[in-house]
Parts: sequence; C-alpha cells; structure tokens
Amino acid sequence: MGMPHLPEFIQSFFSQAKDRIGGFFRWAGDKTAEPRGRLKEKLDVLLDRIPLDRKIILTLAIGVPVILALFITGASLMSKDKSVKPAALPASSAMSRRIPAEDLFLPDEPDFVPGVILERKKRTQWTADDAMPWWQDPLKDGEQEWRDQIEKTVDEIMESVP
Repeated sequence: MGMPHLPEFIQSFFSQAKDRIGGFFRWAGDKTAEPRGRLKEKLDVLLDRIPLDRKIILTLAIGVPVILALFITGASLMSKDKSVKPAALPASSAMSRRIPAEDLFLPDEPDFVPGVILERKKRTQWTADDAMPWWQDPLKDGEQEWRDQIEKTVDEIMESVP
C-alpha cells in the first residue's frame, strides 16, 4: 500500500476514499464535457462572424474601462491609508497610551572624563614635598638590618652593570 506504519483498517479507509473521490471527479468531468464543448463551438461561430476591425474595437471598448476601473480603485485604496489622522483616533486607543522615550532609554552618561592633554611640562627634579604622598620610608623606625640589606642589593646591582 505504501503506508506500512499505519494499521490495516486505516490503509483500507484511505484507499476507498481515494477511489470514491477520483470517481466523483471523473463523473463531474464527464457531465460538464458536453456543455463546455457546445459553448466553445457557439463562441467560435460567433467570433468567426465578427470582422477583425470590429474585434479590435470590441476589445478596446471592454478593456479600457476595465483598466480605468482598476486604476481608480487602486488609487482610492492608496489614498484611504493616508487620510487616517492620529488626532481622529479615540482617547482609549493605543496611540494615547504611548510610552515616552525617556522611560524606554537610559539617559546619556555625563562627560566626566577629562580632556586629552597633548603635552605637559616635564619636571627635572622632585622635591621631598612632591614625593611625600607616594613615599614611605621603610627604615623610618631605624631598622638598620633592612637598610644594610637594601644597600647591599643596590650595590650588587650597580656593580653588575658594565
């Protein structure tokens, strides 16, 4: 059958439904074939009797008004969309309940970063007052062992440099 995953009774139901629907469409086609053929013959006879110049005039007489009607309908539909004004909407509409932009977006951050300094005067030497906030003397309590170790390390470094 082509549907092995379905139970047998469902497969037989689909098979019978397919046959009956196909039979209906064959019957409907047979019933309408004769009237369609007769209508086509009558239309052919009628069109054969009309001369070519009259066929062109008839086509234009029917075609031009149809095209104009379509154009006017399209233009009126396009203009209707533009004619609706927001002020004409009722107060309970969605437009009256808009959320302000200030509530949706964060405000701009203040400009707290200082401007770029392209150059500055270079100090040639620091005074003790200038260095005071950043310097703490590790030997201020008079710890001579630390002083000796630091001096020894500095001397070794200085002597190792050529």
